[in-house]
Amino acid sequence: MEGVWVALLAFLTCGYFALAGFDYGVGVLLRLVGRDEGDRRAVLRAVTPFFLGNEVWLVAAVGVLFGAFPRLEGELLSSQHTVFAVLLAGLVCFTVAVQLRSPGWDFPLVGGAVVVASGWGVLLGRVLGGPAVLWGAGMVVLFSLHGAVFLSWRLSGGLRSRARRVAGVLVPCAAVFVVAAVVTAGPVPVPAFGVTAVVALGLLGAVWAALRVERYRTGFACSAAICALPVLGVFGARSVVTVSVMADVSTLRVLTWAAVVVVPLVLVFQWATWWMSRAAR
Repeated sequence: MEGVWVALLAFLTCGYFALAGFDYGVGVLLRLVGRDEGDRRAVLRAVTPFFLGNEVWLVAAVGVLFGAFPRLEGELLSSQHTVFAVLLAGLVCFTVAVQLRSPGWDFPLVGGAVVVASGWGVLLGRVLGGPAVLWGAGMVVLFSLHGAVFLSWRLSGGLRSRARRVAGVLVPCAAVFVVAAVVTAGPVPVPAFGVTAVVALGLLGAVWAALRVERYRTGFACSAAICALPVLGVFGARSVVTVSVMADVSTLRVLTWAAVVVVPLVLVFQWATWWMSRAAR
């Protein structure tokens, strides 16, 4: 029973990083890819159909964390309350700016996206014991790469070419982050950290190759996997997600009935979002 809930929390968190990651990446790159107001509107039109669906993964993951992992939630909120406060402020700022989009909202939109991406990186770095500054900057690079690959796929013409060039620059930057994260790894034991880094470098090579031959969907799948890999590192660490931070078995059994209903709804909603967006193109 405990293993099922650990796997469910890992699945939902990976889904959030893999999908909402390109939302934040597009936000970071808004004024770099979009040179004028018309370009920026086209950039945001590419991402807005998926925006709310991607955020649902975060809501579902937080619900599982609060219900099935009460001690982990308490430890994280008490030890990282400043990071969570900044993250929440960035999320509110970014979400409001996307919904109320106008030229005057560019600064909070870009700033909110940077704060959210770097905030998740700082939190990952602290949980894994690595340098918080390195992880904060690294997650901004990974999400920006994911956003650039997404824009390369969903846009056309000059905007696509510009997004491809940005993605090409970000691939080696992301590789430097992966290597630096391994070299400066903290005291938290992560048995498969080296293997995860090798997989990440392989996926970065696949992104670069996919962009070269214009296989954008393949590149997007690889960049999504890269964004989810740090989450797997947290769940692979021996001293982070353990049975001692979970609710008792009787509580987990009750929660299982709710999960049987909610998780399929999240998956169906996500599938419907992508299917309708595909039909609209």
